[in-house]
Amino acid sequence: MRKYSHLGLSGMLICCAAGLIAQTGRDAYRQAYDVWRKAHADLERDAATGGPEQVAQADRAGAAAASFEATRIAHLKSSAEEAAQRRQAIIFQTALTRPSTDLEPQAAPGLVAGELQTAARTIARFADDKDRGIQQFRQALERERVALTALSDSIQASQKTVAATSAAGAALEGSRIKAAQAFGHQAAQLSPTMEQLEKESAAWSDYYEKLAHAIQVTNAPPPPVNVISAAPRTDSLPRVSLPRFVGAWTYPMVNGIFHGMQPEFVDLVIHEQGGHADGTLYGRFKPPAGSATDPVVRFDFQGDFSGTATQKFTLVTSDGAQGTIELIPGPAFNLLEVNFQTAPRVNRIRAANFILVKK
Repeated sequence: MRKYSHLGLSGMLICCAAGLIAQTGRDAYRQAYDVWRKAHADLERDAATGGPEQVAQADRAGAAAASFEATRIAHLKSSAEEAAQRRQAIIFQTALTRPSTDLEPQAAPGLVAGELQTAARTIARFADDKDRGIQQFRQALERERVALTALSDSIQASQKTVAATSAAGAALEGSRIKAAQAFGHQAAQLSPTMEQLEKESAAWSDYYEKLAHAIQVTNAPPPPVNVISAAPRTDSLPRVSLPRFVGAWTYPMVNGIFHGMQPEFVDLVIHEQGGHADGTLYGRFKPPAGSATDPVVRFDFQGDFSGTATQKFTLVTSDGAQGTIELIPGPAFNLLEVNFQTAPRVNRIRAANFILVKK
């Protein structure tokens, strides 16, 4: 009994230690996550201001993300190893505590029953004999019969206990087999999870590297040479690179910035060829309550890019009205301010100002 109690206590200590290790691992990667999110806070928003501090912040966030991913992968690896160890421990304990089939000799009940029958026959044979020696012998047989009866009762109780123990052991063994299978499944599932996390870590590293590069490129001073295209003209080249204007732009659905009438949605597409701009704007706005103003605006514009940062072109609306549109590079490389005006028309929007995000 002492041997098994010692093993049980050792098993409990091992499980407690494993639990403490797992808790420590969880605490470590959660702390690493908090450090990462703190380093990442408002990074995209502050990136628009540019400067060495934002580049350094992107580097810190990238390092914190790598630390978090490495800590989390290490925790999952430890969990997988722990699950495999627990599975092996359960298998070992199942074999160690499986009830023995030899706890009670099978011949014992038959031997006791035979002795009881012999004692009963002998007592009956000398029941009427008045000889004092025979009477003492019969009394000894009576005591032996009582002892054999008690032994028979004890054997029957022992057999019931063995049967109950075997049934309980079988149920326990079934539960342990299920637990071992569960730990085996857990260990198997953690392997592809760790592979996915390694890919995720590489993706975050690439993201922060590109973000730091974008901050540097966006806020670098304009180069002294033409960065637009190989256009033959040299008198109307903008100081800002064409990617700050060309492409597809949209009004953000959340936290949009505008002045005047609020847009519901705006889609702007700008093409360039040989320094010549060709664009289309389509949008829907929110007129004042009760107003009969048509909320839809659609117009085309074109013209040559100029040598200034702000580009201004002539527009023509879908109903033939003329006007102008100004394109102003935003504080970040993916932001563009749009300001347009048209000739006054009845129940038509004639002016708006808002900031678009590049798709």
